Amino acid sequence: MNKYTILAVDDEENIRNLIKYTFDSQYYDVKTAENGKVALTILENNHIDVIITDLLMPSMTGISLIREMKKRNSTIPIIIITAYGATDMVKEIITEGVFRLIEKPLDFDVLIPIVEDALKSKTKVRKN
Repeated sequence: MNKYTILAVDDEENIRNLIKYTFDSQYYDVKTAENGKVALTILENNHIDVIITDLLMPSMTGISLIREMKKRNSTIPIIIITAYGATDMVKEIITEGVFRLIEKPLDFDVLIPIVEDALKSKTKVRKN
């Protein structure tokens, strides 16, 4: 069975490491990036199935990353994690077509099924 590849983008190293530790298994390979610019480089050189990204990061925000992905006509599901739940920025990203938004602190009992749903939705798109 081929592994799914998750890209975890967050300026907080401990969050990236937690996501990597949680998902790095026989089913998932996890790549990490500390900001959107690094994430774009990884995306150019690797097949990615799901992106989990923080919203506010230095150098390139999650919104900028999402917009860049849209320019490239990407169909990779994007899951946003943020400490800023009900702001105008959050409303803005929802209109950008984000798969799901999760508030920090991260609850992996919530995140794991969301990643699985994102992979299922991507598989459906690929089959059509």
